[in-house]
Amino acid sequence: MSHLTNYAENKLADMVRGQGFSLAADWTVHLLTAVTDSSHTKVTGTGYAPVTVARSLTAWAGTQAAASTLGSSGTSHRTSNNNVVDFGTGGAGGWSGPAIAVGLFDGTELFAWADMDPRTILEGEAFSFDPGTLIFDLGVTGGMSDYLSNALIDLIWRAQAYSWPANLYAAYTTTTPSNSAGGLEPGIGGYARQAIPSSLSGWTPTQGGLVTDASSGTGGRIGNQAAVAFPAPTATQGVATHGELLDAASGGNLMFWRQLAAPKSVVAGGAAPTFASDSIGITWA
Repeated sequence: MSHLTNYAENKLADMVRGQGFSLAADWTVHLLTAVTDSSHTKVTGTGYAPVTVARSLTAWAGTQAAASTLGSSGTSHRTSNNNVVDFGTGGAGGWSGPAIAVGLFDGTELFAWADMDPRTILEGEAFSFDPGTLIFDLGVTGGMSDYLSNALIDLIWRAQAYSWPANLYAAYTTTTPSNSAGGLEPGIGGYARQAIPSSLSGWTPTQGGLVTDASSGTGGRIGNQAAVAFPAPTATQGVATHGELLDAASGGNLMFWRQLAAPKSVVAGGAAPTFASDSIGITWA
């Protein structure tokens, strides 16, 4: 199982908030003897060496298959190492341990880690990860589309360009979306998607509050700053069951989706469907 640190969650949160996204050209990969979202301890010992792994198509697999060097097009929301990651051979006294995880560092900052079976490396023992065995997943609490997962895995692990849209567009649907396709939006009664700006004023920071500060929280969650109000329905639209965020006012690509807390009947002459401030959340995990 893999995890994002607070550092990574805040970088991703502020990407949604229009602040751009950058990482070092290479990961520095370390074995870890202890790790949480906010702290870690690296393995030490004679013969131990961290490994530099490029962020590239050749170093990390596409989501469609292990060892793929093509752009991601799969549904796994997962990447893995394409080459051996070799930490060396234990020297006199072996290495500190046991190692319980392997971490990816953006410079000095731990970005993500993957759990491993605890392992203490003794003098004379070698330790490495074979291709396809160092696995990282990307997701959110709720639903992230395959489209977005593929774009972000290729951005984060494989250094492929991706530009976050200027707005996300809130929608509601009367059928259940999936990671591969959106649900059915009403096509009648004045229905229209509503824009949420990808900006510091459009989304709360991860520490909460209707402020424009950079994210510095520990929960990975951001929410809409302003209430999102849809047009008052002029025709009965059915029962809204799910919400979506897309990257265009019409058409475009599904980005995120989730089930509504309770189904909502949208009827002709009824009140305008509205999502209150901070009720549309994105939680990186």
